[in-house]
Amino acid sequence: MRPGQTPRDTTHDASGFTKQELLDASGLSSKTFDLIRKASRIRGPSHGGLNWVFSRQDVESLIHRAASGRFSERGGTAAQGWRRLLDPPV
Repeated sequence: MRPGQTPRDTTHDASGFTKQELLDASGLSSKTFDLIRKASRIRGPSHGGLNWVFSRQDVESLIHRAASGRFSERGGTAAQGWRRLLDPPV
């Protein structure tokens, strides 16, 4: 870390999900996840960053993008997994 920089807060926010949690729920590779994330115009880690926390709104955007357009084939099952994260069964 360079002088004058402050470390990023890495505590897990209860209202969000880490990249690792989203990868586990979706079954996607990190590369495919990042393609969907970038197409959704969601800010993310520059490299790796499995502890990066995505907000509920970010996950909703990922679901929308994964279930439509060019990602519908690979992203359909990912969208289902992310929906289960947002709305766990009672």
